[in-house]
Parts: sequence; C-alpha cells; structure tokens
Amino acid sequence: MHNQSKIEETLAVWKSHWQQAKLEWNPMLRLQEPIWCLSNEDAYKEGLTGSFAMIRLTDHRIVINLEEIVERNITDYSLEVLAHEIGHHIFTPANLYDNAILLNRIRFGLPSIEDRAPMVSNLYADFLINDKLQRINKLRMSEVYKAINTEDSFSEFWTLMMRTYEYLWRLNRGELATKMSLHSKKIDSDASLLASLIRSYSKNWIHGGGRFAVMVYPYLMDDKKFQDARKKILVLLDAEDAGKGAMDISGLTKLDLEGYDEIIDMRKEAIDLKEENGDKNKKESLGFEKNDLGGHGPREGYMGPGSYIDLMKQVNPNADEQRLINAYYKEIALPHLIDFPVEISENVSLDLPEGLETWDIGDAIEEVDWLQSAILSPELIPGLTTQKRTYGSDSDNSISKNPLNVYLGIDCSGSMGNPRHNFSWLILAATIIGLSALRAGASVMGCLSGEPGSYLETDGFITDETDLLTTLTSYLGTGYAYGIERLRKPFEVKPDKRSHIVIVTDNDIFSMLDADTGTEQTNWELAEIALKNAGGHGTMVLHSPPDYHKDLVLRLEKMGWNVYYVTNEAELLKFASEFSQQNYAYV
Repeated sequence: MHNQSKIEETLAVWKSHWQQAKLEWNPMLRLQEPIWCLSNEDAYKEGLTGSFAMIRLTDHRIVINLEEIVERNITDYSLEVLAHEIGHHIFTPANLYDNAILLNRIRFGLPSIEDRAPMVSNLYADFLINDKLQRINKLRMSEVYKAINTEDSFSEFWTLMMRTYEYLWRLNRGELATKMSLHSKKIDSDASLLASLIRSYSKNWIHGGGRFAVMVYPYLMDDKKFQDARKKILVLLDAEDAGKGAMDISGLTKLDLEGYDEIIDMRKEAIDLKEENGDKNKKESLGFEKNDLGGHGPREGYMGPGSYIDLMKQVNPNADEQRLINAYYKEIALPHLIDFPVEISENVSLDLPEGLETWDIGDAIEEVDWLQSAILSPELIPGLTTQKRTYGSDSDNSISKNPLNVYLGIDCSGSMGNPRHNFSWLILAATIIGLSALRAGASVMGCLSGEPGSYLETDGFITDETDLLTTLTSYLGTGYAYGIERLRKPFEVKPDKRSHIVIVTDNDIFSMLDADTGTEQTNWELAEIALKNAGGHGTMVLHSPPDYHKDLVLRLEKMGWNVYYVTNEAELLKFASEFSQQNYAYV
C-alpha cells in the first residue's frame, strides 16, 4: 500500500511536468499526454516490458510505467524522462519511414548479427537525444544514468556506452563507467570516437547510423557477451519496437546505396586518414565486399525479398510475411503498370433544329413556333396552321472499350525459385500484368502449377488485388511443368466473357503437352479447345532459345497461340510491360 501511494504521488508530479517537457523541444508541439501505467500489469497490456518507458510510432503515444519508475528510484527525473521520450517522437527516429531507413543502415554495419539492429538503433537514438538535452537544455540526463547504474551487471558494452557519455558531457573517468576493472585503452579510444560521431551527426543522424553500428559491432559479435550486455540494456530500450503494428511502409524495397557507402570503420579512418585506398580497406575490415550487396530486379536496384522481409519484421515485429511479400512485388511493379484509366466526360448534347411539324392541341403550348406559324398563314388554326420545330442531338455516342479478362498460368515446378527467398522475374511479370488488368477494370485468374504434383489458383476470375498477389507469390516447387489440365476449369466451356490466356513456362511444357492424360482427349486438344473458348487470345511465354522445338511451336501457332521467347528471365519485364500497354492502356 505504501508503494501504491508513492506511485499515485509520482503520477501527480509527472503529469504536472508534462507541459514543461514539451517546451524543452518546441512551444508549438502537439502531442498527447502519455499513457500512465500504475502497475507492471498495466504496462504489459500496453506492450511495455523491461524498461520504464517506451514510444509507439503507430499512434504517436508515450507509455510510462510508474511502478517501475518508483522501483528504480528515478521519481525525481520526470522532466528528463518525459523530454527524452518526446525526443524520440520529434527528433529521432520521429516516424516509421526514417526508423526503417536507420534500421536498414545499421543492419549493413552488423553483418551476420543483423538481429541486433533494433537494439543498436535504439541506443544510437538515445545518445543523440540525451546529448542535446544534457548539453543544450541543461537537463540532468547524467543523473538518470547514475540512478540506474549498478556495477553487478556491467559489461564491456555498457562500459563503452557510459564512457562515451563521459566524453560527451566532459565527466570524470568513472563517474558513469564506474566499474574500473573493465576500463581499457580500446574502450577508451572507441568511446572517444563514438562521442565525436554523435556530435558530428547530430543534425544528419540517419547518415551516422551505419558508422555507429560498425563501431559497436565488435562488442556484440559474441552471442554470450551480447546476451549478458542486453540484460542491462533492456532498461533503456524504449524505442526498439516503436513500429510494432505498423501498416505497409512504401519506398523501402530499393537498395540504399548511400547508406551502404557510409558503412565506414572510424578506427581505420582515425589511424590512416591519408590512405587513398581507405574506403576499400574499411569495407574489407567488416568481412564483406561491396558486390555482396547484391541488387535484384530492374536495374539491379532492389534488395532481395528475404532481406526486405527481415528488415520489415524488425520495423514491425507483428508484420505478416504474406502481406510483406505482396507489398514487395507490388512496389517493384508499380513503375511498370499502365496508368489508371482517365474518365472521359461525355460531350454535352446540344439540340439542333432539324425541321417543322404541325402543332396540335395535345402538344405543349411552349412548343409552338409562332414565327413559322405566322409565315405559313396569317390565320392561326390549331392543328392546321400552327407549327412546331423538331430537334436532333449532336452528341457522339461512342462505344466504351471493354477490357478482356486475363488468365495467368505460372509454371511453379521444381526448377522455379521460391519468390519469397530469391527475387523472381516471373512473379514480377505476372504482378505487372495482373495489376494492370485490374486497373483497366478487367478480372484476373491466377494459377501456380507444378505438375504432376500441386497447383494453387484463385477462386476463378477475381478483382481482389490481395487474393491475386497472395496466390502469385506462393510457391509449390513440385513436378516439372505447368499443367495444361488447369485450363479445363475456366475454359472447357465457353465463359461469359472473353479472356487472354497467358502461360509462362519453359521447354518442359512440350513434355506436358505430349504426356498421357489417361483419357481420349490429349493435352494438345485441351490447349486448342481452351484457347478457342477463351476467345482466341493466348500467349505462351517460353524461357527457351527461339529455334528449340520448332515443329512443336509451329503446332501451337497453328492453333492460334502466340509464342513469345525469352532467353533470360529479365526479359520477362519487357514482355509484361508491352503486353500490359498493348492490351490495357487505353489512350
């Protein structure tokens, strides 16, 4: 009960300091009052564990655990704690996009231990915020660290952090890094460089994130040392999961080459500033070369799907992998889609005079053309000499274009890669065609087929983008080719609306066409019937040399199939863009 009364007293004091904490940043700042949690249980419900405070970028809220604050005996530092949390919202990381960019750059600097990136990002932001509040705003940030410092849980990494603050704030050695037995020349020199980095990048903090990661990398490589250090650091992690629950964040599929170029080891930089070849050596000191970055997709300008998923799951630990992979291929496809159709307003219909008729008593009186009636006869006799004018319209009744549906049959046999692990030109091409068709108002049916084995298809022709992308970005890895049998369901009987059939496969499709079906109807016959019922529009995209299986290709063409050759998968982008423009871009 004594503790409860202390918590309630603390609540009253901290609430009274909220306005002042906002003034430490900007008198015009509009930010909701924190969510005050009076118990650890309440804090847990808000997602706060380990620390006594946290931020959420999704709803721009601050959560304060008052029970933890009382337990840690930091009740006197309301202004410091509140101003620090506000700093995360308006200084760094400030928003979901910048938070993701910073995380990505820090991941570059932590090869093979990228899972530590959210923690490192949080600590980097803390340095930037705390230095500003202590040095410029004259708040007692150093006193907060003294209050939470206990030597029993010191580690090399914690010593490095405390020693860095000592350099930043010109404190005596050991004032924060109190466990002197852990002091070393290495920690001392690294802390000095870190302090210089924090000051140098205070206004361009995203650009310093990679350098910061490189500096702390040696202290986090060993799993046991990392876990021991993290136990102490947990109390500071107020923004590690700041993006939890975030929706899609666009613009992150592209390679961040600028961020990669900033992965510089400041130790080497300090030792040999004159070395012309320094940048190359700095990269090598981390154990990887620049070509390891491995661009994917158009112009090799995108990160791989696996890396994208890993990054976005660090931005939002609750992110759904299927939603992420859908967003990945859609974002890369966007520049290649047709423009959204523009609504063309109808011409205003003008009534043009065309001739004269007799006006009779049953007609509206305002229809009488008195001038023409008088010209015909000076004596006005209704139904005999009275005239009315007839009118015609000048409107152009043009017929609107009705886009054909499209069936996308995708070879998903064992020779095809998993689009979730490795970039897939095939799935990008299907995404471009499918989304372009949907933009034009058509319906799309998608089918992954690796047979004999498995297949996965949408529920007929659909207009739901999410369902389509979820099907296209799935993976089977069975069989040897696209199964012609898949054409039976949509096209064995003539559908209500004509459709394009697009099948993307390789030379193994001819083995499938020749395969024994166990029925009187061959796969060749089914391919011909399906094409006819679809409306005569079919394209077989073959990953094949143009002169391969010429006789069989000719047989397809005689049926009415168009055959499009690609000799490498990147050419699928050209096909998809041309197909979409020709069939769905109405000028």
